[in-house]
Amino acid sequence: MSELVLGIDVGTASSKAVLARPDGTIAAQAQRPHELSLPRPGHAEHDAEAVWWDDVVALCRELLGRAGPPAAVCVSGIGPCLLPCDSGLAPLRPAILYGIDTRATAEIAELTERYGAGAIVARGGSELSSQAVGPKLLWLRRNEPSVWERTAGWYMASSFAVARLTGEYVLDHHSASQCDPLYDLQGARWAEDWAAEIAPGVPLPRLLWPGEVAGEVTAEGAAATGIPKGTPVLAGTIDAWAEAFSVGVRRPGDLMVMYG
Repeated sequence: MSELVLGIDVGTASSKAVLARPDGTIAAQAQRPHELSLPRPGHAEHDAEAVWWDDVVALCRELLGRAGPPAAVCVSGIGPCLLPCDSGLAPLRPAILYGIDTRATAEIAELTERYGAGAIVARGGSELSSQAVGPKLLWLRRNEPSVWERTAGWYMASSFAVARLTGEYVLDHHSASQCDPLYDLQGARWAEDWAAEIAPGVPLPRLLWPGEVAGEVTAEGAAATGIPKGTPVLAGTIDAWAEAFSVGVRRPGDLMVMYG
């Protein structure tokens, strides 16, 4: 059995991957730059097929060709993002990115008025901002109804890669906590009543913790990436959360300064 683990990160301007041994020793690493799309003021997007998935495929094939197959895979990525997909996991539009995308300003104000700023903070831990996914889902539903009608699920960079590798529709709790006002922080579950009002008819992903196994690489995932079929894939999380953990942020009061 391989002693290597494969970590992949899909960033704003590039994607990176590393094959490492359990002690942290790096066996191989690679990076691919990609484009950020700014189609109009306030809109920031990625072509999820060409950026998120093609990067994962290329990085996997490069590293596996140099160092061999991994025993397990985990993906982190930018977030919170919103990528609507159809039932076949085909993206229906470019991915709407995290807080740098400010298109849902009106929806932020409307949802804050509807539920109350205090109630939103009490339930989800944060006021609504351009970082929140809930207002962006409402924006999509109102402004692109033809896309909304075909939406069978929505993804972030990490969960899209997990879905393509395993066929599983999952999201980790930490990423879900940035989907305000759709997540109940105290209950560690979806706020299904508010979600039903904001995003009716679209199923919510199954929630896991980042280190839990989401599924195994399918035959399709193996054919695309070269990762052996049956390799376990962890749920992963937003890259900033993984970065914080990697430098020792563990408890309230721990601090990390992040640039870029």
